[in-house]
Amino acid sequence: MSADTPDAAARLRALFTRMALAAAALTFVVIVASAFMRHTQAGLSCAEWPACYAKLDVPGADTVPSAGVRLVRIAHRLAATGVLALVIGLLLIAWTQKPAWKRAGRLALAALGIAGALAVLGIATPGARLPAVTLGNLLGGFAMLAVLAATYAAMAPAPSAADNARTLATVALMLVFVQAALGTMIGAQFASLACPALADCGGWSWQEFVAAGGWNPLRPPAVAGGRAVAPAGAAALHVAHRAAGLVVAGLALFVATSLRTARPRLALTLAALIVVEAGLGLGAVSPQPPLPVVVAHNACAALLVALLACAGTAPPPVRNIRAPAAARS
Repeated sequence: MSADTPDAAARLRALFTRMALAAAALTFVVIVASAFMRHTQAGLSCAEWPACYAKLDVPGADTVPSAGVRLVRIAHRLAATGVLALVIGLLLIAWTQKPAWKRAGRLALAALGIAGALAVLGIATPGARLPAVTLGNLLGGFAMLAVLAATYAAMAPAPSAADNARTLATVALMLVFVQAALGTMIGAQFASLACPALADCGGWSWQEFVAAGGWNPLRPPAVAGGRAVAPAGAAALHVAHRAAGLVVAGLALFVATSLRTARPRLALTLAALIVVEAGLGLGAVSPQPPLPVVVAHNACAALLVALLACAGTAPPPVRNIRAPAAARS
């Protein structure tokens, strides 16, 4: 699928850009749907809180998912299938050009590799209790979204930001992954109740948490009375997650400031998203965390990943089109 004329090449590039954007949007749907199913299955914001939180394999319990969960599960599967189809299409377009679009092709190849890894991980996901499975799914989804957002940014025309702004955006993106991993471990270790207050985590101790093995994603949660039990010192996870959030927010706002001249719309969107994400994070700190707020918090983190990936990717170079010889004479 190659383009022989300038107009055909422009149309093909525009199609490729729209496909990358659509794949990123569908990946966002997958991430949000996964967050909803993950927190719902853990019992977050359930009716008999907190007795119903973290219940596992209760004899005689109704295991039939609700209509909402079934609907979200269907949306998750359809979106994941759409992402895979679009990534394969991006790969074919990029590598069949003459010359090949190597930069975009490498990104599409990376997206295909992540999709394959997530598909393999998906086999082990149903019923899995290992935090590593939850971590792999969430961070893999974030990685897929970052790669597809970078693919879009690498092909879409946009003003070029300074190198230091792109470097800062890349550093902020890596820190978002760290913060997301800490937040995911809170859910994977069933530790939502470990620190329900904003300023008081009940004398948390990182040493106690490490000694209990709570840091180990290959350690399944302890179960007592049909419920998962958070490891000792799990409040340390909340403290680390909140501290990382402050660092991420400060650095992302600095990135937005650095982009305000070259890419003002992206800078404004990034700054607004940081404010919204911080507000949702505060709203999630509660003796009974609201499910919609927690899912929205996950969704905003995914959007932050996409924006920082775009900010950290250099746009395509501006090519000077030379006039025909007859016009120059």
